[in-house]
Amino acid sequence: MEKEELKESKEEKEETVEEKEALEERLKELEQKVKKLEQVARASNSRAVELQREVEYLKDRYRRDLEEQKKYGYENFAIDILEVLDNFERALEIGKASSDTGSILQGVEMIYKELKRILEKHHIHEIEVEGKEFDPYTAEAVETQPSSEVPPNTVLSVIRKGYKLHEKVIRPARVVVSVSEEEIT
Repeated sequence: MEKEELKESKEEKEETVEEKEALEERLKELEQKVKKLEQVARASNSRAVELQREVEYLKDRYRRDLEEQKKYGYENFAIDILEVLDNFERALEIGKASSDTGSILQGVEMIYKELKRILEKHHIHEIEVEGKEFDPYTAEAVETQPSSEVPPNTVLSVIRKGYKLHEKVIRPARVVVSVSEEEIT
């Protein structure tokens, strides 16, 4: 029996040694995996830091671009308006030197048309309200007038023109609105 016990003990030791070697091998594999994962984590962290720096740079650049746009966004408009100003100055010089009011009036009309063209080029359009139903979003009623010729709440005349920038009202028209004659009495 002793031999059998020794044999079993020897087999158990061999199994334990094999298990130990297998565990050591497994430990080495796991340590290598941990090292690889640590390298991946370091690379990922450095990439994340790099991307964060890039995001901050882009935010700063966007802020600078936005400030510049606010500051110089109307440059093209200003250049166009300066042309109109130059034409007005020339008209005034000619007006002082000449007594021909017809040609002066013709020059002013040309400048007026040029200014309207520039405004339209920059998407500034006159709001057409005369003869239409009063709309408080596009016009401001500053006066009422009784009228039997048109329905009540119709724009009879425009005191000051209104304008839109694209679709936004930037200055409502000031208008005279019709009321029924019964409302007056």
